[in-house]
Amino acid sequence: MAAPDDADDWVREGEEALEEGDAEAALRCFDEALRADPDHWAAALGRCESLLFLWETDEALTAVQALRPPDGEDDADRADLEARLLEAIGEFTAADVLFAEAARLDPEHFPAPVRTTDEDFRRILDDVLRGLPKKIRDVLEKVPVTVEAKPSPAMAENAPHLTPEILGLFVGTPIGEAASGGSGYPDVVILFQRNLERAGRSRAEVAKEIRITLLHEYGHYLGFEEEDMERLGLA
Repeated sequence: MAAPDDADDWVREGEEALEEGDAEAALRCFDEALRADPDHWAAALGRCESLLFLWETDEALTAVQALRPPDGEDDADRADLEARLLEAIGEFTAADVLFAEAARLDPEHFPAPVRTTDEDFRRILDDVLRGLPKKIRDVLEKVPVTVEAKPSPAMAENAPHLTPEILGLFVGTPIGEAASGGSGYPDVVILFQRNLERAGRSRAEVAKEIRITLLHEYGHYLGFEEEDMERLGLA
């Protein structure tokens, strides 16, 4: 494939790389786009988002805060991205102000997160757990569910695929791999509350996302591939 000839082509390739989960390739594409057109708005935002997925949050936050839309009014994409970066570094109150601003500017594409208290989230989770397939309910005592607000860079050091936006994570040793020595961690499924709260537009949708996430993470523990999970009704 020929190299892209202009900034728009590089942006398209960068966006495709992000969709495929390759943030490093995306960053290279957006850098090329900005070399071709230093004022390209989508390229600048794409570069910041790539840095977010690479855990370069400080650099990304500085860059996104320096961006100013040409017409003076904030841009929903920019506000949402800054909110996600603030959330990734634990600045939750400031993040929610910007999530609300993005929702005001473009409610269709950036609905406000469905925020819950820790207790309320646990109630939703408990309801979901009671409705899981028996095959998974049977392992809940051995592999408990814990809830964290957000993933951390420390977690990412031991899980290269982990991004600040991930909904859940299985940590431990899948069934059938114990003889290899395992990961050194106790078996646990971690849910990331603030990411899940942004995954739906209502409590019912958040509950659905929790269920989907649990099915996949426990599927990893049980050693299932994606095809296995679908065949066994775990997806």
